[in-house]
Amino acid sequence: MTLEVRSAAPAELLPTFAELYGAPAVDLAWMADACTIGFVALTDAGEVLGAVGTRPSPNYGAELVGGVFASSERDEAALALVRAAQTQVGRVYLFAEGYLFPPEALLAAGLREVGAYRRLSGRVPYRHVDPPAGIRLRSLADVPAAEARLQALRTYEDRIGHHAVAPEAAADGAGGFDSHFSVIALDEVGQGVGICRAAIEDGEGRLDAPGVASHWRHTGLRAALLNEVNTRLRASGITRVNVDSWGDTAEELAHDLKLGLSVLEENPILALG
Repeated sequence: MTLEVRSAAPAELLPTFAELYGAPAVDLAWMADACTIGFVALTDAGEVLGAVGTRPSPNYGAELVGGVFASSERDEAALALVRAAQTQVGRVYLFAEGYLFPPEALLAAGLREVGAYRRLSGRVPYRHVDPPAGIRLRSLADVPAAEARLQALRTYEDRIGHHAVAPEAAADGAGGFDSHFSVIALDEVGQGVGICRAAIEDGEGRLDAPGVASHWRHTGLRAALLNEVNTRLRASGITRVNVDSWGDTAEELAHDLKLGLSVLEENPILALG
């Protein structure tokens, strides 16, 4: 059997994405719209083995979204798609979820593990941490200025697994987060230098790990943001929390584990180029 990889317009990937993710194509249109180019792996008989699209990242080339179907050619198809995309756009990375990409085969072929997506869960932690001198922590609802919100959200952009922040991400309710539970850090001149977004879902807290500007990461600002959000959740009667993180450091993970949180889910981020 001969395996072929063809380039494709991102919109052409939607039927394959729908089958891979088990979701209606209309719900995945945003994913295709975010991609610059697509690739499809096929057998010589025309059977689709998988497909990927390249979603640009500010500092890491492009994320590969999509994946490969279960088949005897799965490993070969995954590697062929990754190499085709890397040849076209340069550095690429992917979240190696087992049902989408085979991590062992890709690691054996030379991809490197450069981070992970993790979901941590546990009782709402309590560890009081004051913000660094010169920093004010405010409810996101109390800081309506889009500029400050976008500055804070862009503190994630140098982390692998994150993407360029669109203006609509600064709106109340973006991403399903609640601006009253979410917290923003402002410096002495009112710039957004950190953020931790949160919401209540099914009686539990949901939050993203904090984003902190690089020149504040040596301080306790990240811990202070977590503490402030957890304080707000506890005041609303929430006893359990789930924390999503992309590309956090080993030190940040260790900090969160010491708070009593446990890793519920972990998918490695693999890169080539």
